[in-house]
Amino acid sequence: MKSSRITTHHPDRVIDATDEPVHGLALVRIVLIVTVGALLAGVVVGFGCILTLRIVDLLQDVIWDRLTQALPHTAWFSPTPLLLCTIGGLFVGLATKKAGFQPDTLGAVVQTCRASGGYRVKNWPWSLILFALPIVFGGAVGPEAGISGFTASLGTSAMHAMRRSGVAAIRHSSHPLTAAVTALSPSASDEGRRYRKSMSVTLWIITAVGFVLGALGVSRLFGPGAGLPRFGSIAYLQLTSQSWWALLAFPVGLLLALFAGACAKLFQKATSRLPIVARAVVGGAVLGLVACFLPLVLFSGQKGSQQLLSSWQTIPILILVLSCIAKLALTQLCVTTGWIGGEFFPLIFSGIAIGYALARISGADAILCVTIATSSLVAAATQHWFLTTGVLALCFPLADLPIVALVSWAAAAIVRTMKKHTSSIKAAQRSR
Repeated sequence: MKSSRITTHHPDRVIDATDEPVHGLALVRIVLIVTVGALLAGVVVGFGCILTLRIVDLLQDVIWDRLTQALPHTAWFSPTPLLLCTIGGLFVGLATKKAGFQPDTLGAVVQTCRASGGYRVKNWPWSLILFALPIVFGGAVGPEAGISGFTASLGTSAMHAMRRSGVAAIRHSSHPLTAAVTALSPSASDEGRRYRKSMSVTLWIITAVGFVLGALGVSRLFGPGAGLPRFGSIAYLQLTSQSWWALLAFPVGLLLALFAGACAKLFQKATSRLPIVARAVVGGAVLGLVACFLPLVLFSGQKGSQQLLSSWQTIPILILVLSCIAKLALTQLCVTTGWIGGEFFPLIFSGIAIGYALARISGADAILCVTIATSSLVAAATQHWFLTTGVLALCFPLADLPIVALVSWAAAAIVRTMKKHTSSIKAAQRSR
């Protein structure tokens, strides 16, 4: 009979456990212990992360509303963005310099999890401060970068705690938790690694369900926060020949994604030699100056997207186009100058803005234009069609998801092909 050892180091002893075959009621107990533990861990993580975000959003509203009321302003111009964003840049720069690190983006968190099987936040107090400052002071970035890091770190800690506490509680191999801990521990055999991987995936899924329940608990206790807009279904049976113009949203989304990538490279070169604090202040000042004339470029884009949904027919077309372009550029400027945050929400806002602008110009179905524009832009910028489809499921109904998935897949595939071709050309030029 095969056996495997679990070894954990304690201050004065080493505890070993040998797995034993388990059947019947013992197996049910194992499943319940692991499932309930993962579910509760997810609930705690979800509740804590979303509550933190709600507190930061509340602080943002208080600061911006009070200062806007205190300063003189008109219907078309307010100095509040320039003042607050510049001050925010100073705080971001000083905090980054003092902390000695920057928060990881969503992509970096995912890459670390794939490489090492987990994630650790470098320093919790400073990470929370660096997460909150760009949001509070109006940065054109989403919260998903910080939230993803917090979630992954807390989830990793919960999984490790389950392993450690389980081993520490076992004094003999007949305890049913022994097999559960064994399943969560490394195994030298290929079969053991495959089993451990499937077990880990299952636990992460259960934890994700708990996270959603925890997030819903925050909404239940404190009311729903500002979410993404929810669009109606495309009226497929009522589409006319004029609706073909909506297909223009696909290449427009691709071009905007390439524009965002070019802005990232340009801003990186332009600001790389600036000191940390000066770089963050410049980013905040530019953001605030643009926002004085285009206020929709501020914040992550959730509230702005809601505003577009309710008033897109009354907003001038030029404002829609300029807000889209400026939002893409300013998001890249924020990230490169130390205002670290997510790009998904700003990308979604930009896709919605340009989609409505195209609908106003061409007369095509508005929801169809927004669906195609947003899907192509987000997928081309992130190059992850499946993740794009999953995120946009928060905005579009089930009937529209086939179009979202098809457009996202095509956009991501085109951008990947273009990058491979460009890399091949550069490699050929270097070899000459």
